Amino acid sequence: MTINLLEDVAPASNSLGAITEVGQRMFDLTVEIEQLEERLREKKWELRKISEEELPDLMQELNVKDFTLGNGAKLEVREFTSHSIPTKTSINHQKEEDAKNELILRRKACFNWLKENNAGNLIKNGIKVTFQKGQDKECETFTKDIVSKGYQFEREIGVSYPQLNGHFKDLMADGKKLPTDLFKIYTGRVAKIKNLKEFVR
Repeated sequence: MTINLLEDVAPASNSLGAITEVGQRMFDLTVEIEQLEERLREKKWELRKISEEELPDLMQELNVKDFTLGNGAKLEVREFTSHSIPTKTSINHQKEEDAKNELILRRKACFNWLKENNAGNLIKNGIKVTFQKGQDKECETFTKDIVSKGYQFEREIGVSYPQLNGHFKDLMADGKKLPTDLFKIYTGRVAKIKNLKEFVR
């Protein structure tokens, strides 16, 4: 019997070589993507500084509300309002117990404020029900007696971001005081490119 070591070892060596090559490509791509994402974060921060600070301040100083660049891009400054209500996801992701409890209390306080200030109609209610496998029929015929039947359910409470933003804008227009700290309300100005789609294809 003749054993050819080169023939027996070569396939294994070739396979390891292929793994090394593909593994190296994966590593290189992973590093490249991480670097690109970091670069993207830096660019977004730079854009935000220009669009929310530098350009709006400069245009206000010169009393200019809109402007057209040499390439035809049309710039304008708009007023904006932002707010936040702690979500269940953000609460669950919070690892520190004190911080989590603070978010829970603030979320509850936000909804209470809306109810007490004639804005309870902005609150959306929903119920998430969990059925077991094979309960398709029960799910289809599900009615209001979920509690009495003992099904597990989860109540979802939320507020439409655009609707609440619009409500706060109406309050500001009427000269009403806003719950700034509670809802983390922030108002400012931002520069936008009106016809951006004409330049991005």
